[in-house]
Amino acid sequence: MTGNEASGSGIRISVIVAAYRPGDGITRVIDSLDAQTLPQDEFETIVIDDGSPDDTYERLQRYAETRPNMRVHRIENSGWPSRPRNVATEMARGEWVLFMDHDDSLYPDALRRVAEYAAETGADLLSPKESKTSDVWWGVNALSDGNLPNVLGSGGGIDRLLPMVPHKFYRRAFLAEHGIRFPEGRRMLWEDIYVNVEAWRHARVVSVLADAPVYLWHSSETNNSKTYGPQTGEFWDRLDQLFAFIDETLDGPEFAEARRTMLLHQYRGRLIGRFGQMLSYASPEEVRRALARGRALQERYIPEEWDGLLGRFERARALLLRAERPDLLRVLVQGDADLHAVTRADRIEWRDGRLHLSVSAGWRLRSEGPMPFERQGDRVLRVLPPAVAAALPAELLDVTDDLPSLDAWVGIRARSERVTWRLRHEPERLFEPVGDEGRVAPAVRTEVEVDLGTAASGHPLEDTVYDLYGAVRWGGLARSASIKYGKAARAALLDGRQAVAYKNKKGNLTLDLAGRLRSVVKDARPGEEHVHGADGRLTVELPEAVVHGTTALPAEVVLEPSSGGEAIVLPGHLVGDAEGARLEAAGSVPPGDYGLAFRTGAGGESLESAFRLTVDESGVMSAAGRNAPPPAQETLSDRLGAQLERTRKRLRTSAREMYWAIRRR
Repeated sequence: MTGNEASGSGIRISVIVAAYRPGDGITRVIDSLDAQTLPQDEFETIVIDDGSPDDTYERLQRYAETRPNMRVHRIENSGWPSRPRNVATEMARGEWVLFMDHDDSLYPDALRRVAEYAAETGADLLSPKESKTSDVWWGVNALSDGNLPNVLGSGGGIDRLLPMVPHKFYRRAFLAEHGIRFPEGRRMLWEDIYVNVEAWRHARVVSVLADAPVYLWHSSETNNSKTYGPQTGEFWDRLDQLFAFIDETLDGPEFAEARRTMLLHQYRGRLIGRFGQMLSYASPEEVRRALARGRALQERYIPEEWDGLLGRFERARALLLRAERPDLLRVLVQGDADLHAVTRADRIEWRDGRLHLSVSAGWRLRSEGPMPFERQGDRVLRVLPPAVAAALPAELLDVTDDLPSLDAWVGIRARSERVTWRLRHEPERLFEPVGDEGRVAPAVRTEVEVDLGTAASGHPLEDTVYDLYGAVRWGGLARSASIKYGKAARAALLDGRQAVAYKNKKGNLTLDLAGRLRSVVKDARPGEEHVHGADGRLTVELPEAVVHGTTALPAEVVLEPSSGGEAIVLPGHLVGDAEGARLEAAGSVPPGDYGLAFRTGAGGESLESAFRLTVDESGVMSAAGRNAPPPAQETLSDRLGAQLERTRKRLRTSAREMYWAIRRR
């Protein structure tokens, strides 16, 4: 064991990491812990090396040598993260423990915010906002009601803990009191569900922290659970054990709802879902064995009346499983997979300091066939291959009355940080005609607002780049897609912030709040007539930038001499006020011809403009297109005329600047 043997006094959180050949991923873990805003002496890190055959243990020791709050221990290989986590929990001194995987990361303010909220609520179990690199909507649904000090006291259910990952915070004394441990063994799939289900049974306070990003799961192909598949007996053995554990642990009337929720969750995802997926690649013998195991679970734990709690598309799969018709189930699953989401912003505009979107979302087919929904009179029916339709009850094919359950999500996701915030809206649902022969598609029309000051669960959005996403969910099927956008960019200066909503290179809607990829200056589309100045003072009016409130952001004008040489940088400000939007800059500029560029974001690259700036001998500035020819040699008459025109421009510029100065007073 290495690292400082601290007394434990003042340690609020113990971060526990089970490591096995983590590669470079462990650096990501350590870096994110080093960056925490919670003081390092208020949390500890315990890393258990599960007998890695490489140099993992030595690397961990080197990390611990320079981190007094880090301890490293090595055990004989156990084959799964469960035992390392249990060993570390016994070593822990913190009031709460967090289980991290060996290649994930925490957001910088994660531990401070959790420690504050856990102390405030007295949580036995705290489920934080978690993001996943490969899933835009990961965990978003469980956070839809915001922070919950105690789910048990607010009528919430165990579904508030979904997804059932181990990346939650547990009061250490609570785990010890009830003997809650991860089930050990070389291949213990879904070990996190065991801990969370048992914690739910014993907890008196279960909190949800929704308004602060805490944990980022870096998805990879090395996930242990991906080594299991429903074509193997091992998969079904573990699923048998999981169903039995849920059934026994949540026994009794006070846990009846939680028991049903968790059994149905496994039923949807791991029984119906995984079995249906395997039909496209498994051998006939593998299908036969899996069908027998799946049917046994269905009969033992899922009463037929529970199928009515499923969505319409899930219910059809459940009925075909009960009928033991994997041939028809394969056809049904393949047809469902042909559906994909199409979401687009038909209109965007900045109004009242917010970005307003008119969004349409719906389903289409990847293939060339007709949509599998048909209007017959005042009803809408699902169109399936005849053999599949004949095996299902007629009422299951009529989707007319299901339209109110059609749901559309709109979210904004930080591109680098991978944090998604769901945006609230009121959708209008309809069946829209598609093609001929009465075919229709479920669709949603909605108006969405992006308020920069509140969109992050009541908090301001950070100054970064965001992509917008939509999703359509109906009857147990969920489809997600980027929001398409095909019109001009919309620039704004809003209460001290800059923003550009635009079509990115993939044709999707992106919002840049940092000036990192787009410039308010360029996207406000100034013309040559909007660029003017004299005596080292340059103004670029921004005619199409929307202004709300008052803004004055540091900015720079970069002048690249056409004749070569070092660029001239003029400090200035991006200004938005009652007089409109503009870029103002000042500095010494020798006469000459310059390429004109701008830098309006912290640390961003300078963005080249479409203009060339000319500064004459008297200091008057004028703009022309970047590709326009430079001024020709002048005659004496030309020079006298040009000098007169420069004098007029200088007088006009001075009058304009005097006007603005008076207005500002």
